[in-house]
Formats: sequence, structure tokens, C-alpha cells
Amino acid sequence: MNKPQDNMKLWEQVCTTDPDTTRRVTQRGGFTAIDAQAQLKRATEVFGPYGTEWGLYQLVYHTLRDGDGGIMEMNLTALFKYPGGEFPMSSSMRYRPGDDCHKKLLTDLRSKCLSTLGFNSDVFEGKFDDNKYVENLKGQKQDEETYVRAKTAIRGCEDMERLDVLKEHYLKRGLSDDTVEALDKIYEAQKELIAKEEVNA
Repeated sequence: MNKPQDNMKLWEQVCTTDPDTTRRVTQRGGFTAIDAQAQLKRATEVFGPYGTEWGLYQLVYHTLRDGDGGIMEMNLTALFKYPGGEFPMSSSMRYRPGDDCHKKLLTDLRSKCLSTLGFNSDVFEGKFDDNKYVENLKGQKQDEETYVRAKTAIRGCEDMERLDVLKEHYLKRGLSDDTVEALDKIYEAQKELIAKEEVNA
């Protein structure tokens, strides 16, 4: 039997959404839309390329027609497979000629399946309606980006004076305590390496 923490492992890995991959839609009362390509990219990072270990299979399109035979609605049913399981899902939309309905249904269905596994859960839970939550995510992303740049610069530094300048710079960025602590460790390691190289020179 799986432990509770194992059950939530995938969900917790994919539930947080990058604010830069969303946009605010004012229709239907307003909602946050997720960029489909960004969601596909995230799923690829987790599962691998689409169509290898995961994807939509056994696709069946249906049409709902009016009394005159005109198409009113289109529906897509498919089997979604991913490493560890599979389940059926369906999606429907109003038909509009020239609106690329097949592609839109496929994208919507894939998004529904991924959200069932926890992808972008914070958006579907309504957390993006809270400005503080979104600003906190943006701050975390900025922290991560600054950390990567600072780490690269520190490890590529070859003299002590420049190293100290880099430390002074990242200390002024208002980073989280954990990020500063991680950078301090990299700084100390590089400082020790530079000192050894100076001795051996």
C-alpha cells in the first residue's frame, strides 16, 4: 500500500504554476488561463516526450447536430495514459466553422487530464485570485533566477577581490535567508579554492 506522502508526490511536484505562463481572461466572470504550451513543456519535463510514456490514445470525436443536420457541438473522448496509470476523459465545445475545433478539443482534453494529476492545481484551486499568493510566487522565481546567476558567477570567479564584490552584490538583493545561506556556502567553497590556487601559484 502506498504511503500518503507517496500518493501526493506527483501532485506536489507539479501543482505550482509559474505566473509568467498565465494570463487573466475577463470573459465568463473572469478567470486565469494557463498557457497550453507551457503546460505541455512541464509535463514533458516530468514524464518525457509526449507520445512515449504518456499521452492521449483511442481518440473518438462526436458531433451533436440540430434538426437541420448542422453541427452544434463537438465532443472528444480519449484514454489518457501516463507512467503509473491511465483513465478516460472527455471534453466538448460549441462548434464554429473554421475555428480549429479538433485541435482546441485535443488541447483542452489534455489540460483536463493533466489537471486531474495535479498540474497547475493552484490555478484551479483559485489561489491566483489572491494577489499576495501571485506576488509571492514571483518573488520565489526571482530568487531562483538570481541564485542561478550568482552561483555561476561565484564558481567562475578567479580572484578574491572580485569574489567579495559578488558577495556584496547578492547580499543587497533582498533574497530569502535560505537563498543567502546557500550562496554563502558556495562563496566559502570558492574562497577556499582561490586561496589554495594562490598558495600553489
